[in-house]
Amino acid sequence: MAMQLRLKARWRAFRRFFNRFFVRRIATQMVLTYVALGALPLILVSIILISLTQATLQTYIHQRNLETARRAANEIYLFLEGPLTVLHTAALTRDISQMERFAQSSLVNRIKEENPFFRKIFILDEAGFVVVTTSFGEEMLNLAQTPFFRRAMEGEQYVSEVYFTHARFPVLLVAEPILKFNQVVGILAAEVDLKSIWELVDNIKIGKTGNAYLLSAEGVVIAHLDKEKVFERANYSNYQFVQALRNGEEGITQYRMDGEDFIAAYVPVPRLGWGIVIQQTRREAFTLARQMQARVLLFVALTIVIAIVLGIFGVRRFTRPLARLVAGAREFARGNLAHRISIHSRDELAELAGEFNAMAGSLLRIQRELQRMERLAALSRFASLVSHEIRNPLNAMNINMQILKRIMFRSDVSESRKLKYLNVIASEISRMNELVSNFMAISRPPELNLVKSDIHQTLEEVILLHEGKAKKENIQICRQFYSTPLVGMFDTNQLKQVFHNIVVNAFQAMEKGGKLVIRTSRISALDRESEKAIPMVRITFEDSGRGIPPDELENVFEFYYTTKPTGTGLGLAIARQIVEGHRGRIYLESEEGIGTRVFIELPIDSASLKQ
Repeated sequence: MAMQLRLKARWRAFRRFFNRFFVRRIATQMVLTYVALGALPLILVSIILISLTQATLQTYIHQRNLETARRAANEIYLFLEGPLTVLHTAALTRDISQMERFAQSSLVNRIKEENPFFRKIFILDEAGFVVVTTSFGEEMLNLAQTPFFRRAMEGEQYVSEVYFTHARFPVLLVAEPILKFNQVVGILAAEVDLKSIWELVDNIKIGKTGNAYLLSAEGVVIAHLDKEKVFERANYSNYQFVQALRNGEEGITQYRMDGEDFIAAYVPVPRLGWGIVIQQTRREAFTLARQMQARVLLFVALTIVIAIVLGIFGVRRFTRPLARLVAGAREFARGNLAHRISIHSRDELAELAGEFNAMAGSLLRIQRELQRMERLAALSRFASLVSHEIRNPLNAMNINMQILKRIMFRSDVSESRKLKYLNVIASEISRMNELVSNFMAISRPPELNLVKSDIHQTLEEVILLHEGKAKKENIQICRQFYSTPLVGMFDTNQLKQVFHNIVVNAFQAMEKGGKLVIRTSRISALDRESEKAIPMVRITFEDSGRGIPPDELENVFEFYYTTKPTGTGLGLAIARQIVEGHRGRIYLESEEGIGTRVFIELPIDSASLKQ
């Protein structure tokens, strides 16, 4: 509850600040208008310029990376096309097809010497045994169970996946069938060294973060600047562009990898199903666009600042007379009608100031006339009240004094009867004294003598005074006090008068008996002076009387308003004066036939709130 009240108070303060400086000030509105007229066109042009620049740069970056990827794919294809062509041509030569061991050995050694991209070349017979090889010690090695042997024996060219030697160099195995009279009589195979492809891919650099990598048809990394990804056979098949590469498509994509956003161009490598990818971080790729955007925003900000400065100087000359008009109007609102607005110019604002001054002079004259009439009306009303309220006790005193005068010296009249008339006179004098005291309370609000005290103790003292009458009138008083003391700065005597008037009213409303509940609770409420949430005690007097009609509820706290034949109409009015003097408030709710609840809220110490 306290947190909600604090939030509401802060929201109201913010709204007042906003309204004061941005809504209700002509100078601010005019400066904002100057800024809008000067900066809005520039901002719109800047937005269009930034958008066009970003689109142009994006297209340029995409085309540049795509062209780089195309060149790299073509170089990789040309590199691999050489070994494949050489091996295919060699398989068709007569020296190879005749399966003459010496001729085959001479040819494969010459081919290896002339083509350094071959790591080794070897020939297998129909049974899968190595019969010729450029690698010492592998003669008569049986490779009949290898996939390349089975594929080549079916008359098809075989190209393996990339694998690594013991020295962790990438190689590729290529096998060609050796045909004699359209029959496969052997296999010509070679390992192709792919270090040149690694170097080619590693040398592709774009900026500081741009690099390339090569993927197999299955999405496995073949070549990459980060060799660990190659050795670990990192698989990128879950990225959508890998499927596009399988379909022979090229394009531009975006993805997130290793905590960084990338843009990438991908192009397939012909025949092999491989794909080359050129990637660069978005952060670096669009650095130029961001720099241009920052410069444009800085230029716009400087323009706005200049517009504000020019607007302030331009508007100040116009708003200074308006400020004087506002200050003069506030003086008039505070009641200082003798104030005069001074504007040293000859424009419409000076004319308006003159009309304001004339209006203030007229109001001052009317105010003095009204004050004179109000004094006369107050004297007339007071005289009427005094004549009405005091005439009755004076008449009663006069009658009793005349009777007492006739019987004072008569011996046949008892002393008790004479004393009875004296008591009547004394009672009427007390009544007149009470009326005068009430009138004084209205004309001069009571001065509070605040001391720290517990509200429960004050209530107990009031209840004790009325318990006897409550039993006599069959009224039950129920206490529902808060569990801990509620201490504050109170004038206990004044509050006793307030509680006394409320209890008396409750008793009078329960003519046939009933129940009066006196309840205290601890709350947080908004202080009307500081507009902050403060701890308060809420005192509730709830009776089961006849209630108050709705049309009378709004008048119960007015002076001299009463519905009782013998009432003065001052009790609740004085009670409100006393409660408001404590920085509290009093209000009531009532339903006819059900009862009335009177609420009193008074500030208490913060220590009470923490208990």
